[in-house]
Amino acid sequence: MRKTKVAFAFVFYLLIHLMVLAQPAAADGTAASMTDATALLLLKDSFKDAADALSSWSSSTPPCGPPSQWLGVICLHGIVIGLRLANLGLSGTINVDALSHFKGLRSVSLNNNNLSGPLPPGLASVRTMRSFFLSHNRFDGEIPDAVFSSMSRLKKLWLDHNQFSGPIPTSIFNATKLTELRLDDNAFDGLIPSLNLSSLKSFNASNNRLTGPIPASLARFDASSFAGNPDLCGPPLSSTPCPTTSPAPTMEELPKEQSSFGKTLAILVGIAVAVAALIAIVTLLRGRRREDKFDTLSMVASAEAMESAAVAAPPQVPGSIQKQAEESGSSHKRSGSRRGTGTAAVRGAAELVMINEDKGAFSLTDMMKASAEVLGNGGLGSAYKAAMANGLTVVVKRMRDANRIGKEAFDGEMRRIGKLRHPNVLTPLAYHYRKEEKLIVSEYVPMGSLRYVLHGDRGPNYHALDWPTRLKIARGMARGMAYLHAELASLDVPHGNLKSANVLLGDDFEPMITDHGLAALVGAAQASQVMFSYRTPEGTQHRLVSPKSDVYCLGIVILELITGKFPSQYINNTKGGTDVVQWAASAIAEKREAELLDRVIASHPSTGDMVRLLRVGAACVDPDPEQRPEMADVAVLIGEIADAAAVEQ
Repeated sequence: MRKTKVAFAFVFYLLIHLMVLAQPAAADGTAASMTDATALLLLKDSFKDAADALSSWSSSTPPCGPPSQWLGVICLHGIVIGLRLANLGLSGTINVDALSHFKGLRSVSLNNNNLSGPLPPGLASVRTMRSFFLSHNRFDGEIPDAVFSSMSRLKKLWLDHNQFSGPIPTSIFNATKLTELRLDDNAFDGLIPSLNLSSLKSFNASNNRLTGPIPASLARFDASSFAGNPDLCGPPLSSTPCPTTSPAPTMEELPKEQSSFGKTLAILVGIAVAVAALIAIVTLLRGRRREDKFDTLSMVASAEAMESAAVAAPPQVPGSIQKQAEESGSSHKRSGSRRGTGTAAVRGAAELVMINEDKGAFSLTDMMKASAEVLGNGGLGSAYKAAMANGLTVVVKRMRDANRIGKEAFDGEMRRIGKLRHPNVLTPLAYHYRKEEKLIVSEYVPMGSLRYVLHGDRGPNYHALDWPTRLKIARGMARGMAYLHAELASLDVPHGNLKSANVLLGDDFEPMITDHGLAALVGAAQASQVMFSYRTPEGTQHRLVSPKSDVYCLGIVILELITGKFPSQYINNTKGGTDVVQWAASAIAEKREAELLDRVIASHPSTGDMVRLLRVGAACVDPDPEQRPEMADVAVLIGEIADAAAVEQ
């Protein structure tokens, strides 16, 4: 009888195993029968309110083109690798069968929509995912623990600002290359699983219902990453470890007359410990706020968009931060209400000084009430995006080490920069001065930098970089730099940090140069470490800079624009990228300049003009500063190329 039971159990196990094995095969077979267009249209059908937003998704054209490209569909060599569907007002659910069809799918962004329901378990079949963005939707319920089990290549996962509940799925931690994990503003509960990933650079689990000690492996993150979870304890929320109690005697061990008293005493001890921990946390947080009152803009998760090109909706600045800004006085409001003032006085430590009111006036209070998002960290400081209630979105650059000059001199330099007006120069709007750090506020440019468009996700903006557009960008950069060299001629180096990351692109691809004139605000020791002008030959050899250093930097950007390659000159250790200077010099000497042209523009008939621009860039990066042309001459040369190209068209 026992043998019969064993045999029956074995047969039953075998049948179940075969059924499990058969299911993926069937799913693969279904997916294999789809075309890319069919799979995308199936995904579209699972969304509500998608008819207008995804009207370009039509079976009459292939998704990856030619002749047209579907909105938000990112392709590489005819393969769908990404879906950028943020901010489209989509509702409904996600069709997993459609997503699993794409075997090369790397990035999906569905941020800022109205998608709802639980997260489908079948997402585990999308194994190639590297970036998955679901922020600011209405997803709810518990996440199946195994849903991320097969996404071993996952680098970025944003689940914040939804209604997820239950424990944090442990399968997330199978992604050994994870760099960003956002779980904030949900209803996750239970303990935070221990996560030992050296690759993790950004983590946020704030505003949930999590309990217990913070794992030691995550204690390296800021306290703001865990705020809003009253039952969490330990560093970094508190410098003291979580409270522990000695094992209490059992009720059987106590005399009967003491048992009731023991219960009461245990409750009182627990309350006392909890109150003490709360007081310690509040005291610590207040101390930190007093030490760095304006460090609050950094209390947001890092957002690295190079691979995914997804723009996340920012977390709100905590209400206590807003209260601090309001408590710092009416001087904020005065600085925002005065228009056309010419005074150089800075009235107090909490004032925002307007130096350019072309976009209207605002105060530091307005800015501190705004939602904030980290854009990046550079050598001169961190940059944050702040969307204010008046509709203006700005970028705030925090400079901690601009201590070369005092308050009055700083005010003078900023006001001189604030007077600049040129279509190819982005003039700052305001600044805030403190001894420890400075804030410089500029208008936000949505398309982003030339570096991002050239080397980011290779989306629609990249494919729009045809030859006429690149020539337009080169001409605009040269004109803007020539203007800066004329207006800031008294500076040792008028810009000092020109690179493609500091060239922003407007909606019409008109370039706008930013971060100019900051060399005057930074000490020489720091400037030599973080400013690109010091990576010129004269900068690396003699730590000397001049207006010709800006010419060299412009030459690098021109060569980058023509070749489409990321210059190794941007990298401190020169490991990685392409040495565009040496590459251009060799190609010109051997009369093979056409080999350097980016393949996106190489098929354009104006290769002669491209070679001429390449040679201008090569002249700008001559190792001898005296042999480089003046910036005004560079603008004339590029203008002549652009004029000739216009006549040819």
